[in-house]
Amino acid sequence: MSGSDVVTDAVVGGSAAGELGDAIQSSRRRKSDRYSVFASPTPAGTCSNCATELSGPVCHSCGQASDTFHRPVWDLLLDVLDGLLGLEGRLWRTLPPLMFQPGKLTTNYLTGVRARYVMPFRLYLTASVLFFLAFFAVNEGLNTGPEPVAGSDIAEAREALETGDLEAGLAMMPEEARNEVIRQVERGLDEAENAESAETPEARELRQQAERNELKQRIRYGLLPEYYPREAAALDPDETVEISEGMVMNFDGIEELPLSFRLRLADGIDAVIDSQGQALWAAMKTWAPRLMFGLLPIYALLLAVTHFYKRGLYFYDHLVVTLHFHAFLFFMFLLVGVISLVLGPGWAVLVFFLWSNYYLYRLHRTVYSHGRFSSFLRVIFLDMVYLIILSFGLMVLVFVGLFTAS
Repeated sequence: MSGSDVVTDAVVGGSAAGELGDAIQSSRRRKSDRYSVFASPTPAGTCSNCATELSGPVCHSCGQASDTFHRPVWDLLLDVLDGLLGLEGRLWRTLPPLMFQPGKLTTNYLTGVRARYVMPFRLYLTASVLFFLAFFAVNEGLNTGPEPVAGSDIAEAREALETGDLEAGLAMMPEEARNEVIRQVERGLDEAENAESAETPEARELRQQAERNELKQRIRYGLLPEYYPREAAALDPDETVEISEGMVMNFDGIEELPLSFRLRLADGIDAVIDSQGQALWAAMKTWAPRLMFGLLPIYALLLAVTHFYKRGLYFYDHLVVTLHFHAFLFFMFLLVGVISLVLGPGWAVLVFFLWSNYYLYRLHRTVYSHGRFSSFLRVIFLDMVYLIILSFGLMVLVFVGLFTAS
């Protein structure tokens, strides 16, 4: 029998397909095993894992590839990347429909077209990891920028005075009185500037530490009135206290919380003040991805509630929709960050708002086959409810960050 007859039989009848595959695998195995001390425990043409006779590059019994993996080390690195990110072409076949064809990827997956795409959960993990890495890296870069120069507030006040901005408030005063006030202000600024410049770094650190200690004690007065009744009575419950930059609190109704809760909260706030907010930031970095992951079943539950009357839809289907939609949001955040560098943050926010809502609208039209008006109403409902859930989640994240700060 000639070589061409063997190939013909394999194509037409399929009888020689297994033999041809075995010959290829045997050739590969002999080549790859030639210098390796780790030879396969089974003969050529059988699976090394379960000893089943092979009929192709993958064992039909256990699913293991018949390759012996005695390959260059960079092949192993590519396998690791593929395992983590779903590369090997699937990621690049997944991203275009995910970002620009709302609902197509989800519909394909739910109807059985899956092998060519990254699995939904792996896609979500890839998107979330990339987003949080970029988000925290950018914010840490901003937070570690140059520290403000000592006495900058004094210099700004002097500049405002010299440009005449402060004189507008004195326009109704006689000229002599106004000039006297300006001279006094200038004299005070000179004295403050001289005192600030004369302060040594050690003295400045001691002064700032004393201010932090005073702030911590004041917060403890408000959080623990049982321990400091006289000091707590002197506090205004409506007055806000700044814990760190952009975070304030007041003590109105705080005594209704359990004492153990307030004690732990006070300890966490002490750590945040001592670290100048870095302890809170580090704790939130740890818990933010977990919070977003915990919100996935909640969003899927919202979808399930809005489709309770539709037969043939399962929670699994809604969870796949949720995974794809949140993966899209994370990738969209990354894209918006690039857009903000080119067009500015205003246009970037507008692009994100319009495209994300249109995406959700098309998702309902494509995956759930809703009409235009019904899809529009569902987008509004999901936006409003999920915004409330995200706000509550952010509050929980802050409290968890304060509790776990150290």
